[in-house]
Amino acid sequence: MKYDMFFLAALLAITGLRAIVLSFFSNSAESTGTITSTIKPIEVETTLTKKAFSLGRISLNGALEAVETVTTTSRVMGQIKTLPVQEGDRVKAGQIIAIIDVRDIEAQRNHTSAVISQAQASVTVATVAETQALANKTQAQAQLNHAEAHYQEAETKLQEAQAQLGEARLNQQRMAMLQKAGAVSQLQLDTANTQLALIESRIQQTKVGIEQAKQEIEQAKAAVKRANFQVQQALAEVEQARSQVQQARAEVKPTIAKLNHSIVKAPFAGVVTKKHTQVGAIAAFGQPLVTLESSDRLRFSVVLPKSMMSLVKQRDEVEVHLDALNRSVRGQVNQIIVSANPNSHYFTVKIALKNTANLMPRMIGRVELPGESHSVIMIPQSALLKRGQLEGVYVVGANNIAQWRSVKTGKVKDSKVEIVSGLKEEERIITRNIEQLSNGQQVVSNLVGKN
Repeated sequence: MKYDMFFLAALLAITGLRAIVLSFFSNSAESTGTITSTIKPIEVETTLTKKAFSLGRISLNGALEAVETVTTTSRVMGQIKTLPVQEGDRVKAGQIIAIIDVRDIEAQRNHTSAVISQAQASVTVATVAETQALANKTQAQAQLNHAEAHYQEAETKLQEAQAQLGEARLNQQRMAMLQKAGAVSQLQLDTANTQLALIESRIQQTKVGIEQAKQEIEQAKAAVKRANFQVQQALAEVEQARSQVQQARAEVKPTIAKLNHSIVKAPFAGVVTKKHTQVGAIAAFGQPLVTLESSDRLRFSVVLPKSMMSLVKQRDEVEVHLDALNRSVRGQVNQIIVSANPNSHYFTVKIALKNTANLMPRMIGRVELPGESHSVIMIPQSALLKRGQLEGVYVVGANNIAQWRSVKTGKVKDSKVEIVSGLKEEERIITRNIEQLSNGQQVVSNLVGKN
């Protein structure tokens, strides 16, 4: 009996609690309904979607690129001493973009320069020796000529004396016979004897002079021979010294070239698009330093499927639109590049731009090419609402309820937006007060007319 009373009390308590909860939610629902019923529908303008004729333009995305692109590299090995450019910097042609520390090469250059100076000094010494040897040769030749002239003179005197000797002997013999006969005096015989003796003495002296001249000639010839040897030796020393100079200069040329390579300059005016190293790093031969792209000569590059090959031709005039700058640039197709890979289904078109002022490589743009004509849904730009990365419109549904609809848009022309997907023809879309709307809100629409 006690347990029955307890069970009954519990049941009554649960029943009462349920009644309270139901009463609470009932009151809340009535309150909400009252509030909802008090929200006034927003007055909007609407229009009906319809299809419009498109001229068949195909929009393709691409990017600006530099006509000239180069990655400067180190042509010597050394520590990077200076790298005064940053990515995005504009540089002029010939501007220094890197300096590499090449102390070892400078020491080699100094050593080779010292060798050149020493070799040039050797050339000077050898040239002086050559000049002296030539002077000695000239002097020796003069002595030889003098000795030969002395010899010729002595020979001439000897011939004259020998001719006089014959006459003197005949005269002496005649005088001796005449003196015996008493025809001439002893004085006349003595005179003839004296004249004969003088001639014989002169002949003897002349012969001695001839021998001396012969000796002088031999000595002079030996001196000339020595002088010739000295000249040849001096000439050889001069040639050797000059060869050393040439060799040293040949050795220093690549060293000087390496020193020149330690200063890296921009080959053309452009923009630094990438730094491959930093100050203090060791640059090996061929080490990339910076990548430079020309800023004055830009072109637009776009990749197309091969099915569109017939839509583009060389020298076609096209217009490239740069969304970031809200700017269009005229250009001309100057390259159509087909991949060498037979399995590739794409080709590349390069468009030379006519005005690249204030443009930069890698800017994104789009180009329109003629395509097949077709009909598309076009709506007023005022009906399009952007929420972050999403685009959409409000469509008036049953009971005048605004319904959010995501759409994919195409090109814009004359305040009209092409709808690629998300809408059908003859749908009512809201064109005014769309910022005040929320999904599921009731509206009072005023149909302006077909879009």
